[in-house]
Amino acid sequence: MARPNPIRRIMELPLPSITDQRRKNFRPADCDIDYAYQILNRYVFDNQLTKPLIVQGTVRKAWGYCQWHLKQQESGSWCHIRLMDKWYCPQWFMNTLVHEMVHQYQWDIYRWDHLELYGRNMPTDSKGHGPSFHQWRDQCEYYGLNLKTFHRSKKWFKYQDFTKC
Repeated sequence: MARPNPIRRIMELPLPSITDQRRKNFRPADCDIDYAYQILNRYVFDNQLTKPLIVQGTVRKAWGYCQWHLKQQESGSWCHIRLMDKWYCPQWFMNTLVHEMVHQYQWDIYRWDHLELYGRNMPTDSKGHGPSFHQWRDQCEYYGLNLKTFHRSKKWFKYQDFTKC
């Protein structure tokens, strides 16, 4: 059995009612995002990531994205993360944030390893959802997170289970 930790405590919280979820009542403050980033970085990524600029707001056709840059940003990262400001529940938020942090890992760390190993830039054909993305699946599952390329809202409201949506 996995030992208790802050990520698992969040992921095991009781879900709000479906009515409340549809209203997207979970709206994290900047301090909540900082805390979530900090614990995900510590437990999932072993503190390898440097916190990039994280911006909340309206995101079209996505829950969030990691925008890659060709030059290093002031934060020390090579990207920034943009997230929705309204969520169904804290668990949906945590799954989305870890998804974007995996993309950050790909850009900030993996691409340099790939360049050293293969002498060329990381392939971008898969839009970042290739083997270097899915290698984090087991690590995320250990903490109760579900790393997928996307989750379907309709199935979420039917099953209330990240493995089925």
